[in-house]
Amino acid sequence: MPIEPTAAKYASIADALQHRIDSGAYPVGTMLPSEAQLVREFDASRSTVVRALEYLRQLGYIEGLQGKGRVILGRPSALASQPPGRIRTALHAAEAPDATLIGAGRAPASARIAATLAIPVGEPVIARQRLFPATAAGWLMLSTVYLPAVASSGTAFHLPDLLGEGALDHLERRRRLVAVDVVERLSVRSASARESVLLTLDRRSSLLASLLIVRSVAGHPLLVIDTAFPVPAQGLEEAFKLR
Repeated sequence: MPIEPTAAKYASIADALQHRIDSGAYPVGTMLPSEAQLVREFDASRSTVVRALEYLRQLGYIEGLQGKGRVILGRPSALASQPPGRIRTALHAAEAPDATLIGAGRAPASARIAATLAIPVGEPVIARQRLFPATAAGWLMLSTVYLPAVASSGTAFHLPDLLGEGALDHLERRRRLVAVDVVERLSVRSASARESVLLTLDRRSSLLASLLIVRSVAGHPLLVIDTAFPVPAQGLEEAFKLR
């Protein structure tokens, strides 16, 4: 998915690296040039190069290896045509009238959220945490929306009122944006003390965590939705057509 040449410099770097991977100039299984090499080649800052590499990682072209650098994975498989139900719920579930707003406001971006949004650590973001009941989400779900504070102008994400529409629907309508795709990172982890209280769980319980990165046509992250819910006893079940 080539990036328009008028996009930001990080996107131009990502486009060049993506082309090298697609063409075989960077073979699958080999290591990508180091950040320092890419900084020199593209005459860019380290933060710009890191942002481009994070974009390629989110697309599935590369993966980081602890202490070694980034390995080439090759062209990723085609995106699924429809996201599963848990993703649609996280993106489009309205808060009103059933959800509980835990908190909303400005906060400095943690290292994890900054990397996901491709912004500097500590840059202000709007964080909006909601608790959805099982009747609304299919299971009790703790969901936190993050977006850069500079990108929240005209939205109500920072306000204490429940939204009558989903997070993505609200962002697209208020900012007149169009989201093109979403990347999901699934993991299983232990519940924190706070999550155990909010989700009424035993402290030793496990959570299924789903981190959603919603992106624009240029591949820029528009917002992030971090959801956590108890692992269903029967596991997750999705049905897909084969023909």
